[in-house]
This record gives sequence, structure tokens and C-alpha cells, in this order.
Amino acid sequence: MQRFEAARPLCIRHAGLLAALGALWLEEGEPSQALIWLERALLLDPGSLGAQADHALALAALGEPAARNELAQAWHARTDVPPALRDKLIPRPLLTANTPLPPVRLGRMHESHWVSHIEATLLAGHETNLDHSPRLAEITLTPPGGPIDLPLENPLAPRRGAAILTDLSVQFARSAEQGQVWRAGISLGGREAPGDRKTDWRHLQFAASGSQQWGLWRGQFEVGSTWISGPLSEPYRLTRATALGERSALGCQFRLALEGEDRTQSLTSVSDGRTVGAYLSSQCPVSMARGWTWGGALRASVDRPADPARAGGTQRLLGVGGHLTGPLPAGFFMDASLRLSRVRDDDGYSPLLESDARRMLNQVQWSIELTKPVSVLAWSPLELIAQLQGIRQSSNLSVFRYSGLSAYSGLRWAW
Repeated sequence: MQRFEAARPLCIRHAGLLAALGALWLEEGEPSQALIWLERALLLDPGSLGAQADHALALAALGEPAARNELAQAWHARTDVPPALRDKLIPRPLLTANTPLPPVRLGRMHESHWVSHIEATLLAGHETNLDHSPRLAEITLTPPGGPIDLPLENPLAPRRGAAILTDLSVQFARSAEQGQVWRAGISLGGREAPGDRKTDWRHLQFAASGSQQWGLWRGQFEVGSTWISGPLSEPYRLTRATALGERSALGCQFRLALEGEDRTQSLTSVSDGRTVGAYLSSQCPVSMARGWTWGGALRASVDRPADPARAGGTQRLLGVGGHLTGPLPAGFFMDASLRLSRVRDDDGYSPLLESDARRMLNQVQWSIELTKPVSVLAWSPLELIAQLQGIRQSSNLSVFRYSGLSAYSGLRWAW
């Protein structure tokens, strides 16, 4: 799928490639996405029988079976229609009780096999706040005797500088039977700032999942762990489990998920916590721009401390986000996102900060990524990448306010 998507901007007028891409989206259970490329393939090559069949099946999956029924009627007497495809085109009520239904999905014979995907990314750029530090020259303490303005001997200021991002991921998947997929993957990554090595960080992530398709519905369960370390803070581990369901409706893809997360510090166990949350997201095609999609997400969660002595106690998070992707001229592809989130503590954070006020954090994050596939001898498929990201966090406690901007560019290999 990713290789076809990478080749699409360069082959946007190749009917066969677009038809194959539409068929892949259909096999992924996303008929609304499939419809975009199948319609374009038929505009370029109206006589493509395979695209005609997948186009009719995509419409049927979206609740419009008329095209499938008409095609079944027109091809009824043909002898060159594969049996698996014929069984998909003929509506179930028209099948006899003795008609066998082979294990096929969307007109293609199912095969049980392993596939793998390896991806490596190397980016270089600059950040204005490598350590997410506030800008403070003094701090106001609020002991019982009254507030005290305390100048800082070493004022806090963001560390800016050049940095290098690296990431290597390996993923494996196997489909043991129709509509069922098992996946596992591992990712290694980190950031190095040559001018300030005290802001470097590293991460290791492992995840595994299983999913099952039931008509327009797909269910998935995923578990994973992430280990994060670096000089800025002590190493810690995140363990997460997610159960989700998704389906197509009204031309869009909708997803509802429940998730649980456990955070374990390597030394300071008082900071450990357990989070339970849910999120709802959608992805829809942009009606006025072919190839473009937009999406939205709403997330809510509660983080309860493992130790009642944790500063702030229970934390409550509410977030909302938006996402826009699509092709640009000259073979570029854009991926833009915006996320707003709010965190509020149930208890006062510290008697010395704003008289034990409950901490509130409001965060705005945005990012824009441009990619362009290129072919360079043995390095194909290869993508050029340019990223611009920004973050701003406000709070009623000054020590938690910060902002930053980062710009990176580089290469991504996939094979």
C-alpha cells in the first residue's frame, strides 16, 4: 500500500496503477478511499473490467448496490469472470443454498502469508526550545507567611540549536484467514543535539495487534510498550492496551477506541500513573478536491496516580484535533495537523506555587509535513521530507509555560 501511495504522484495518469491502488484500499476495508482512485482510473480507462468490478463493489460497500447488481446482470453470461469475483458480484439472496462461498474478499483469492515493511528516517534541523523550558528570571513563592519574589541565580531560558532525528522501524504482518490480520513491530529512534548533548533523548517501542473484519466493521486489539530515556529526565516506561472498532458510513471512516496506559518511572515511583481514556475520530474525503482527506478527533482521559502523594493528584485531559492530507503540484504530498488539549489536576500542585492552586495546562500543537518520492538508483523508494512544527503551552503556574518551533528536512527510505 505504501509503495503504491509513494508512486501515485508520479503516475497520477496511469489507469492501471490507480485501479490497483483502489483495489488495495478496498481490501483494507475502506471503500470511500477506494472510490476516489477507482473513479479516476475509469475516467482514464473506461474499459478496465477490473476497475469496473471493484468500483461496483466499493459502491455496494457504501450502501449503493445498484451498480453491483447491474454489473452482475451484464456479466451473467460471461465465461471469463473468475468464480471468486462472480460470487462477490451476485447478491447473496440470488445465490442458491448449494452455492459454495470460497474464502475470498472483494473479488481476490485469499492467501495466508507473511509480509514485512522496513522504514528508516534521517532528518536534520533546528529547534528553538530543545528542552521545553520556560523563560523565567524570578519565581514567586507563596509560603504561609506571604508571597516572596525570588530572583533565580541561573535564570531559565530555552536551549536552541541544531539537532538530528533518526528512526528505524520494522513491521511484520500475517493474514491467517479472510479478514483477519496479525501485526507486530519494533521502532528505535532518538534525537541528538551536537551543541547541547544534555537535551538528547532515545526511545524504543514495541507493539503487536490483531484485527478482524466483519462486513463494514473492523475490530482491533493492540498492546505495546515504549521505553524513553535521556539526560533531561530519568528513564521511564509506558505500557498501553487499546481496543477499537471502526466502520465506513456516509462516505467516511469512523473509529471509536478505549485505551489504558501505565507509566512507570525507573526511580521516582511517586510519579507513576495509570490512564484510562477514549477517543473518537473520523476521516473523510474532501468533496471539492480529489485525493485530499480531512479528519477530526476527540479524546478524553483520566490519569490516576499510583501514589496518592503525587503532586496534583488525578489529572483529567480533554483534547481535540484536526488533520488534512493531499497531493500538491510537482509531485509533493502534504500532511498537516492541529491539536488542542487541556489538562487539569484535581488537587493543588504545591503550597509554594500560587498558594497550592490546582495546575491547569493548555497546549496548542501544529505540524506541516511535505514529502516527495524520488528514485535514486538502489535507494528507491525514497522520499524527501520537510517538516515544520510548533508547540505552545500556557498554565496558571509559570514554571510550566513554554513554547517552541522546530524545522527539519531529510530523507525516508522504505523497503
